[in-house]
Amino acid sequence: MGRPAMRLLLDTHAVFWALTDPDHIPKATRDLVTDQTVTVLVSPVSAYEMAHKHRLGNMPQATALLPRFEQHIKDMGATALPLATNHALVAGQLAWPHRDPFDRLLAAQAICDNCHLVSLDPAFATLPGLMTLW
Repeated sequence: MGRPAMRLLLDTHAVFWALTDPDHIPKATRDLVTDQTVTVLVSPVSAYEMAHKHRLGNMPQATALLPRFEQHIKDMGATALPLATNHALVAGQLAWPHRDPFDRLLAAQAICDNCHLVSLDPAFATLPGLMTLW
């Protein structure tokens, strides 16, 4: 019996770099993200976070990505992971002092859907039960 298929949920900065500057992601992680046997997922939370930061002027580089975001995700071989009520409930109840709502939702999605969260953010390492990669 083979090992279970790996599932990766990309944090917002991982999505951004995968689409704009893949070399910013470590090679071992980049190899997993491009591996055809690995399920790569992107949350609508990341689309919202990028659009929100772009609107505030904090992510001007996202200008070219936002109009065709869904197509860019498909082109990179990823699949959208829909945000569901159970994700929101878990995010709201996480016993984790981290207050960023985007991070809380992404962490909840990764936990609920048995994914490794691909992220450089060290805050995720403090959340029990969350599998991280990077």
